[in-house]
Amino acid sequence: MSNIKIETLTPVHIGSGETLQYGNDFVKGKEDGSSVLGIIDAGKIMKLIGYENIDRWVTAIERKEFTDKIVKAYAPDTTIEDYAKRTILEWSKVKETDTLKEQIHDGLGRPYIPGSSIKGAIRTAVLASLANDISGIEDKLKDKKGKVNAKTIEAELFGKDPNSDVFRFLQVGDAYFGDNYEVAIRMVNINERRNQSFWDESKSQLIEAIVSGDETTFQLKLNIDSYEKVKSKVHPIPICMSSINSLFQAINTHTQMLVEQEIDYWNDRKTDDDKGKIDLYLENINNILQTIQSCEKGKSCLLRIGHGSGWRFITGAWTESLDNFKNV
Repeated sequence: MSNIKIETLTPVHIGSGETLQYGNDFVKGKEDGSSVLGIIDAGKIMKLIGYENIDRWVTAIERKEFTDKIVKAYAPDTTIEDYAKRTILEWSKVKETDTLKEQIHDGLGRPYIPGSSIKGAIRTAVLASLANDISGIEDKLKDKKGKVNAKTIEAELFGKDPNSDVFRFLQVGDAYFGDNYEVAIRMVNINERRNQSFWDESKSQLIEAIVSGDETTFQLKLNIDSYEKVKSKVHPIPICMSSINSLFQAINTHTQMLVEQEIDYWNDRKTDDDKGKIDLYLENINNILQTIQSCEKGKSCLLRIGHGSGWRFITGAWTESLDNFKNV
């Protein structure tokens, strides 16, 4: 296994599946002069208010009283660190009606990016890079019910089942972070219809994320030796997966295509923006493009991973190039 350094260029959210409610599951506070959100630790609260007062706490919650106010009633000198399992920076102003999509954490409370998520993003990059070389791809993209389904494409590129799938030879470990604060950021929807407000903040969502600029390492291995021993029984490995160097090159080529498409899209939408956010975003994503272009060939790459930027930027929208795209 090789130790691979990973650095986040933007905040990254991989969800735990839990949605936290303001007042009950998290509250606002101050820590070292910074505005933070404290994720409630029920065990700490019980020690502060006393186990004999659990019924009063439950009743207060039913009355929609906020947990920090309840704690202060029993332990007025406490700070947010005294009853929170972790604190995260409040990058976006939080409202009392907000919910927070939780970042996944390990048993020690560390935020992490699962190896399965990294591997899935790599698989998507390889798929998008190879898919258009398949003959008759338009017909193969539909399942028996006529719906879009990439399983046939994946079977042709990687193998028909888990035993023959070449990605079984790519082993990816989890990437554990935790030296820096996490952050709470707000995501808003974009209205593609020109007759509506471009930024739809009515359905915004608060997201817990690993902060940009955080670094860690994870383990990655492309087990070519094992593949060679059983290659007669599995799908042929694509050329872009013949080594880590070639895999990194394929990932970088794919990500650069994504970013260039993203820049083109936002340049076309500048006139829809009355808040100056597009110019700021374009500045950031052009910096990312420069980072991609400065990667040492085969030695480093930039991988798009995480939540919230739409299916085009996640998948590369390779199906849009198909003749029957609008019908599948």
